[in-house]
Amino acid sequence: MLRNYFIIALRNLYKQYLYSFINIFGLAVGVACSLVIFLYVYGEWNHDRHFKHADRIYRIGVSFLTVGQFANGPERLLEYLPKEFEGIETFTAFQRNPTEKLRVGENVFDEQVFYIDTTFFKVFDYNFKEGNAAAAVLKPASIVLTESAARKYFRDSSAMGKIIEVGKEKVPHVVMAIVRDSDQNSHMKTSIWVSRPQEYSDTRYWQSASVYTYVLLRENVPGTDLTAALDRIIAKVVYPSSEAKKEGMSFEQYLVDENSVRFSVVPLPDIYLHSKANLELSAGGNETNLYIFAVVAVFILVLAAVNFINLATARATRRAKEVGIRKSLGTSRGRLIVQFLLESVVVSLFSAVLALGFAELFMFAFYWITGQPLSISLWRSAWSVPGVFVFAAMVGVMAGIYPAFYLTAFQPVKVLKGNLQVSRSQGFRNSLVIFQFAISITLIICTTIILRQLTFISTKDLGFRPDNVVTIDNLSVMERSAAVTFREKMMSLPGVETASLHAGEPGSKSILAFYTYQTSVMPDAIGIHTYLGDHHYLDAMGFKLVQGRDFDKDLASDTASVILNEAAVDALAIMGNPIGAEVNKGVRVIGVVRNFHWESLRTTIAPAAIMLIRNPVKGRMAHSQLALKVNAAAIKTVLNAAEAHWKAQVPGETFQYHFLDENFGQLLEKEQVLGKAIGFFTVLAILISCMGLFGLAAYTADQRTKEIGIRKVLGATVTNIVVMLNKQFTRLVLIAMLIAIPVSWFVAEHWLSGFAYRTALSIWIFAGGGLTGLLISYATVVFQSMKASRTNPAETLKCE
Repeated sequence: MLRNYFIIALRNLYKQYLYSFINIFGLAVGVACSLVIFLYVYGEWNHDRHFKHADRIYRIGVSFLTVGQFANGPERLLEYLPKEFEGIETFTAFQRNPTEKLRVGENVFDEQVFYIDTTFFKVFDYNFKEGNAAAAVLKPASIVLTESAARKYFRDSSAMGKIIEVGKEKVPHVVMAIVRDSDQNSHMKTSIWVSRPQEYSDTRYWQSASVYTYVLLRENVPGTDLTAALDRIIAKVVYPSSEAKKEGMSFEQYLVDENSVRFSVVPLPDIYLHSKANLELSAGGNETNLYIFAVVAVFILVLAAVNFINLATARATRRAKEVGIRKSLGTSRGRLIVQFLLESVVVSLFSAVLALGFAELFMFAFYWITGQPLSISLWRSAWSVPGVFVFAAMVGVMAGIYPAFYLTAFQPVKVLKGNLQVSRSQGFRNSLVIFQFAISITLIICTTIILRQLTFISTKDLGFRPDNVVTIDNLSVMERSAAVTFREKMMSLPGVETASLHAGEPGSKSILAFYTYQTSVMPDAIGIHTYLGDHHYLDAMGFKLVQGRDFDKDLASDTASVILNEAAVDALAIMGNPIGAEVNKGVRVIGVVRNFHWESLRTTIAPAAIMLIRNPVKGRMAHSQLALKVNAAAIKTVLNAAEAHWKAQVPGETFQYHFLDENFGQLLEKEQVLGKAIGFFTVLAILISCMGLFGLAAYTADQRTKEIGIRKVLGATVTNIVVMLNKQFTRLVLIAMLIAIPVSWFVAEHWLSGFAYRTALSIWIFAGGGLTGLLISYATVVFQSMKASRTNPAETLKCE
């Protein structure tokens, strides 16, 4: 019996090949696209959850002096926390160097390195291929590599016991263990762990962010107990040793004072998506974007399922007479129900097979959108492939319910006389078409708004001129005199307009310097992000002076001067003319620059200050970067010359540079991913909706063939018939517009609320999105309408 049902299903697929193609292809595209999105969202949500005790690991950060939250904190905290809190099983503190030099033979590499203590691998259970966690970094000068790092440095030979020289001092380290490569997502992205050579210097005591601290709590100990213990340390140790205590500030006042030390506790699985602290180990994710991706994936999945169900129910009405004949010949209703359900499931399972192939293609589209491969493979996930077939089977059952239960309930005599009423199914299909185009129009409008916002923030005046500014990094490897000489050589190159030795630049948090400032009218000092540069810094960055003057190399007093942006003037409550105002003892304002963005445009412009670097540090240049303002046509020539001079002055050191405007490109990276993703998904959603509408238009035209013939005989023109056939779909799309516009406005307002600077919402955006949806629907059905209207009436009426 099942074999017979299967053969009938295949015959129906072949007989109605156009509908079959639309059904199978549409459902396959929707399932494949949604599957890839869900794998991406799952991977983002799954950051750091692969560690065995992830639910018991917490990171402790610190904030102080109004400079914001830091991902790291003071090292001395671990002297007190275990004594104050017995709920800790173990803890680790480590540092990171994002550009440490490693030498393997004659080869030199710049790598991100974690300097760890002996308990690091007790907190984080990495999978060791060679060696073990217990002995990995017990000895001084030990190093641990991942499999890929070991292959990179030693190729096919064993890395165990080999020597790697670390740092400028070329300290030899022995490879003590190899960690297996993992495709699991983690915010701790490194492939090299080095044993900590000595205790970290922590001269600032509690107002310090020197180490990344992670604690592993005992089982059944909540994180709130850890927070309470940190509060007790503030009361017992931090506050009594603070300047606030010495100045007579009460503990209650200290707790609410914005300059006080505060600890933050973040669960390990929440760090990637929820922590937005300074000096994060890696860039975090965007939770809002993940919600958007998930919702879009559900929409696409639903669109594909709606298409499938809509066309299946439309085709089923053509089989009413078949049902009547089968019932009159003795076929039971139960067997007919099984047949219809089985046919629908067979078609949906064909879609599932095709969907798995499409998913591999969408992997490439995903890489184009995000710039990174999926961390979770389609075939390695235990639930993805079975999930595709289960979902397809469910859609097949849903699509088969109407013909299985509705058509088989009619009496054969009524069906064979042509008395079958299908108005209810038509209303159901119309509702599904409205739903489809409401989603499609919403996506069109939202995509337009997202792209407008991306254009707005990418072209917004930043308050300075970042174009054609090249920053040469790692200048701290030079002696002070060598760095000055290097700058002078760069200035002598044709095409170089100016050059500035500095530390820190707008749009980048790789170098952060916060100084405290306090005017006479302020009860407490505030921390302000401060850029350190030479006398050419303002010109190189393109800052615009609105009051006062720039630094003067002939005035020694300028080393005790500061230039503020307008936001800093307001934050320091400087009334009247700020020039000459004393912001710290002996530090006076000599200039004010126009407000400039130095963070993401999701935040308002924050206070910033610029100061001259005062003294070299141990003979080294305190400036760690050199900014070159270069004529656009000369950039390549200047970079080649700069690299040649670099190799001549510091042979063996890597020449590194970046463009200043790239900093803001990195800040916009998540938004750009969202823009490309929504655009791509919108195209797919429209494609799926149009395929369904095309199939329904073909079905409608076929059902009304005789009516069209009669109308043509009575004098109806091609235009009359096209309008008649399109009228129904036009009405449905207009209803979809009325639903989509308020929904898209709500979604857009919610998304734009996350930006301090945003594009304006115009009524024309919503009207244009609706009109686009209407035009797309016209373009979809006009072919079938024209085809039907041009049919010869003699062919359609010859049997009447």
